[in-house]
Amino acid sequence: MIFRPIRLSPVQPLLLLIVLLAGVWATVVRADVLIEVTGVEGALRDNVINYIGQPPSTDAAVVRRFARQVEERTQNGLQALGHYHATVRVSRDTVNDQPRIRVEVDPGEPTRIARINLRIDGEGGDDSALRDVLARSGIREGDVLHHGRYESLKRNIESVALSRGYFDGRYETTRLVVRRASREAEIILHYDSGRRYRFGDVQFSETPLSDDLLRRLTPFSPGEYYHSDTVARFNRNLLNSDYFRNVRVRTLQAESEDETVPVLADLTPQSRNIVGTGIGYSTDVGPRVRVNWRRPYVNPEGHSLLTETEVSEVRQNISSTYSMPLDPPLEHKLEFLGGYQRERFEDTESETYTLGIQRQRTLTRGWQQTLFTRWQRENFTQAGDRGRSTLTIPGSSISRTRSRGGIDPGWGDRQFAQVEVTNRELGSDIQLARLRLRSSWLRSYGRHRGRVRAEVGWLTTEDFDATPSSLRFFTGGDQSVRGYAYRSLAPRNEDGDLVGGRYLFTASAEYGYQILERWRLAAFYDVGNAFDSWDDDLKEGAGFGVRWISPVGPIRLDFAWGVSEPDTPFRLHFSMGPEI
Repeated sequence: MIFRPIRLSPVQPLLLLIVLLAGVWATVVRADVLIEVTGVEGALRDNVINYIGQPPSTDAAVVRRFARQVEERTQNGLQALGHYHATVRVSRDTVNDQPRIRVEVDPGEPTRIARINLRIDGEGGDDSALRDVLARSGIREGDVLHHGRYESLKRNIESVALSRGYFDGRYETTRLVVRRASREAEIILHYDSGRRYRFGDVQFSETPLSDDLLRRLTPFSPGEYYHSDTVARFNRNLLNSDYFRNVRVRTLQAESEDETVPVLADLTPQSRNIVGTGIGYSTDVGPRVRVNWRRPYVNPEGHSLLTETEVSEVRQNISSTYSMPLDPPLEHKLEFLGGYQRERFEDTESETYTLGIQRQRTLTRGWQQTLFTRWQRENFTQAGDRGRSTLTIPGSSISRTRSRGGIDPGWGDRQFAQVEVTNRELGSDIQLARLRLRSSWLRSYGRHRGRVRAEVGWLTTEDFDATPSSLRFFTGGDQSVRGYAYRSLAPRNEDGDLVGGRYLFTASAEYGYQILERWRLAAFYDVGNAFDSWDDDLKEGAGFGVRWISPVGPIRLDFAWGVSEPDTPFRLHFSMGPEI
């Protein structure tokens, strides 16, 4: 067979394109048939319109055939909500070249529920959760019959029964009787739950972790009553442990014996070594690079190791944390820490070496408590004065962070409180006590967003000159009082050099308005200072900014003025990261 090419005249492709575009245009601009329903309102009218629907096209013959079905569809929509004695009149015409179907409805008297017989047999008869399903069904004698509520009740009984381990449950009777003549209905639902199943043995796929640790991550013991929420919690526990890359918890109902269900956890362990990198920029510290190396599990007991370093113009540090899970492992752990930090800004230079041990516990409602002891040696130069301190610092902190909205939360808050002390009897060069309190709140209402934050610091010491720079208070910059350089607000000596303060107070209020999907404008007012007396003046900063919600999180550009200073200096602030 010989295929010959088809030659088209120059006009034919154009005609073909026009025909295709015409077809597409007709599909796009085709108006639906206008459906007008009168005589009923609210949910009844909405249900009728949903049951009627739309014809597949506006072709006259198609609309005529569709109109013949409208009365039946209308009756079905009315009967679904208990109206079995309706009168329906259907007419068809055209309005401004658009086909119209008019439906006039007289719903008549509704059918009401005369009798209800709901019963749960078997062990589920004494289960409060199943009894609550019946109590919350919304079906009462004397109510207008609603088929949707009846079907919903049937599904809810089965769903709750299965979630609570009644795997042999079945309906003995499901009957909805409608007596048209008397406009009455009777509902009969008899459900036999059978026996409630219990958890059986838990099987784990091969992992490098010990059976003891895996059992402590299991939120149930064999023999406890089955509940699907407990299975979901088990799945979350394994994922939140950070030991596994993939988790799939399954119940093996086909292998059930004596009303017990074995459970299988298919686990894919994390890589033994995980390396992460990141870059950022802010006007406080300039460009910065961060690298971390993590071993999710060092041994079968689930110990883990994290080492990270950050390098910027004003700060360089490296630290390591060795974690040991306690009991329960997701809520209680012991950590050993070590690190080195070098910092240089304004009139401060310091080198700090730290070793520490801390115990972290998760309390109720998301609060985390940390008890710690830190050994710290710091070489520092502050305002030209050199010093060296060795401190053993026990302390405690409590914190909580909540947020909703992913990388750009629209709701959240962060709370933090910490107290730390030193004593010569513990090997410290000086005695001091230090308190820090921070609070930040974020709320959004439509396009409007409000953020407020405050911080308070207090330090008492027998020798302020010997107190290392890292424990003195400074403020100013992107995250505190905008309009001023990073940590440039604090008491100064006679030469005008920063020496740091004993006390700290900052507060901020910011209003944001969303102008586009990923863009917001903001206006703010900041106030605060670090000082040696609560009677000292506070510095004020104010300005406006723009926020871009990038794929990696919000990027903020602020134009700020230090309104407390002569000639009101201007400063640009740029930062990245969430607002909470």
